[in-house]
Amino acid sequence: LQVWSDLILAILLILLYFAYDEYQHYNRMQLINEPKINDFYFVDYHLIEPSSDVKFRYIPLKVSSIDGDLITFKLGNIGHSTQVSATEHVKYDMALKRIFFRPDDLVVSHQTMFNWVDEEIIYDIARPTNIFINGWIVMNLSDLSTED
Repeated sequence: LQVWSDLILAILLILLYFAYDEYQHYNRMQLINEPKINDFYFVDYHLIEPSSDVKFRYIPLKVSSIDGDLITFKLGNIGHSTQVSATEHVKYDMALKRIFFRPDDLVVSHQTMFNWVDEEIIYDIARPTNIFINGWIVMNLSDLSTED
């Protein structure tokens, strides 16, 4: 009887962990309703730009400006072959490195971003806390003054 109760407790804890993780993901995805400068969107860029690298397709986009309905993103330059977490994208303070972003920008409407969520092009969103995402520095202190 003890073995079964321990097994049931372990299964319940695992289910609780996954439910909480899904709840956290849902809350992060709701950030799309009120985008802010310096938000990070993690996308399958090959679905946005089919001529891009099919192997290293998962990149970050960083909101650099918002003008009415138009949102301008800095395009990440370092791609992954699988969907990775925000932490994996920005670890080692990579977002501060010169090579982390491409020189060109991407400008889209808010409606396009909603479509990207529906089409699962955007698979996660992160909003920095101060200058950090999950303990890794993603922007300079001077960038805080540019936030909305």
